[in-house]
Amino acid sequence: MRYIGDVHGKYSQYRELIRNIPASIQVGDMGVGFIAAVRDDVRYLSNPPHYAMRQGNHRFIRGNHDNPGVCQRHSQWIADGTVEGDTMFIGGALSVDRASRTEGYSWWADEELSTVALNNLVDKYIETKPGVMITHDCPEEVAEEMERMFCRDKINDPSRTRQALQSMWSAHSPELWLFGHWHNSFRQVLLGTTFICLAELEVLDI
Repeated sequence: MRYIGDVHGKYSQYRELIRNIPASIQVGDMGVGFIAAVRDDVRYLSNPPHYAMRQGNHRFIRGNHDNPGVCQRHSQWIADGTVEGDTMFIGGALSVDRASRTEGYSWWADEELSTVALNNLVDKYIETKPGVMITHDCPEEVAEEMERMFCRDKINDPSRTRQALQSMWSAHSPELWLFGHWHNSFRQVLLGTTFICLAELEVLDI
């Protein structure tokens, strides 16, 4: 299986990454559903290549820079809370740059799941005890570690997604946790869990 970091709408590069690969999972911020004003009309910006994705088994989870409503209509989207075998998938995150974005065009108020939805997923996680987690963001303590390493400022904005992921990790340590969002390569074993952050368009084959 190929895992791919944030794409951010760079679909030419993404198509190359999935070419001749039977299956892949992209870890959010694909860039789905951004809208651009064109004269007096409104159109969607170029979105992920459905045909190329469906030719193989190329799927993605939702990041904070993906329109949640458009993701739900995309054939290759993995719904938040999906469990497949020993793997659980959860998308969404908080945009630290949301003040400079336009709601409904480049930012969406439901970029993070609701507190109720996240609490339900915490319960589901504890019940299923997955061996692998695929998420867009990471638990709070992992974010703090990345903050120290990379001097990033994402941790300064409270995120209920990170808090929920932290609750999950505190209850059960999976073997592997893959995520994106931070735009830096990161690999570290913490309390028995191997955390791997994929940078933009970074690839990991497992």
